[in-house]
Amino acid sequence: MTVDAVAANLGGVALVVLPGLGLAELFAPLRQLPFLRRLGYSYLLGLLVLGGVLFAASHLFGVPLRRPAILVAVLVPAVLGLVARLRRTEARSHRQASRWQIAAALCIAAICLGPLTSALTAPLGDWDGRMTWSPLAAYLRHEGTVDASVLQEDHWWIIHPRYPPLLPLAQVAAQETFGAEEDDQFYRALYAGFLPALLLVIYDGARRAAGTRAAILTVLCVAVLPFLSYGAGGATSAYSDLPLAGFYSAALVLLLLERTRPSAGLAAGCLLAGAILTKNEGALLAMAALLLSSLRLLRRPAPYRWFACAAGPALAAFALLTSWRAAIPNRDDEDYFAVLHLSDLLHGAVARLPVIVPEILRWTFRWSSWLGFWLLFLVILIAGYRALRRPDARLLLLAGLVPAAVGWAAYAVSTRLEGLLGETWDRFLLQGMVPLAITFAIALK
Repeated sequence: MTVDAVAANLGGVALVVLPGLGLAELFAPLRQLPFLRRLGYSYLLGLLVLGGVLFAASHLFGVPLRRPAILVAVLVPAVLGLVARLRRTEARSHRQASRWQIAAALCIAAICLGPLTSALTAPLGDWDGRMTWSPLAAYLRHEGTVDASVLQEDHWWIIHPRYPPLLPLAQVAAQETFGAEEDDQFYRALYAGFLPALLLVIYDGARRAAGTRAAILTVLCVAVLPFLSYGAGGATSAYSDLPLAGFYSAALVLLLLERTRPSAGLAAGCLLAGAILTKNEGALLAMAALLLSSLRLLRRPAPYRWFACAAGPALAAFALLTSWRAAIPNRDDEDYFAVLHLSDLLHGAVARLPVIVPEILRWTFRWSSWLGFWLLFLVILIAGYRALRRPDARLLLLAGLVPAAVGWAAYAVSTRLEGLLGETWDRFLLQGMVPLAITFAIALK
């Protein structure tokens, strides 16, 4: 990769970070965090702002997906955040990190440089990135609209034409802003950036729930896992599972571990909107996050405004996605909702146990992907079982199992069970990684 391509890749990261930092300044629970912990949320929010604004502007108002619209999507939230920061005079406390904390941070940063270097020096090689997300981005960029005719005319052969387009729109922004040619891949660093964002969210959530030491040890355990960096869904791919895991888990941290105030609910709702616009199962994960967070309403005076603020952006994102999909005939895609009946689900989930369970165990404890992390997770959870007496720990554990439950439902009705399980189970584990890692930190403490 040439120097210009590396610069364009890093510029694509800046297109996400700048509006994300601006938006984070508008939410009190985020702007009060130290810069590094805030940066993980900012990266996710920046992707939502960049892709979400382009999505809504193109679909609702016919705005072309060109540089002027992209620059507006980047600069407006960045400027608003800067103005809000300059107008505030909040005192910020800074604690000096210990030597071992600095050493751990340097170690984690070095680990994250590996996938970034790989992404910048090798062409994209994964299946979904080359066959689904990047072609969709190319179609949208070529026609300059999210309502591309190639999607809406059913005589064109398109894989997954109705997949949520948030990540492809982010690719369009990077490619269009820096003048990429057809075969240039100026979006690789954008995907690699989700790994440090995910680790920062894990650290923030674990630190809230279990303290600094347990949080750092947990992040170190997670950072070294090969699948997060190099797996089919990790930081060197162009799959959407790592971004989905980030959106889902960041929202959970704010919903389950932050005070129930409207600003926290609104920030979480924006992150849930990102999950819905990232992948098909994002809508199910967002629904599960809202249901789990609603249990907090039963334990204290009802903060209904907080919950409404969380649900509002998610519902708006779902409405936008539904409106966009209405004009796109579905073809060459698995339509699980059309074939999923409760009787078939229950029958398949039980009847296929002899096939599903051994395969799940094999992929979960596969050393080359997870280095025994899930075995360590079980050992720590059993040893620290008293942690599960905490309501937040139980909710986090349930939230971490939701993606696995979604996968199990798909396996129960799939016509190609073994192939689908081998392709997707690791990715469902990844989607639930953060709440499970925070539960791990609580038990570790």
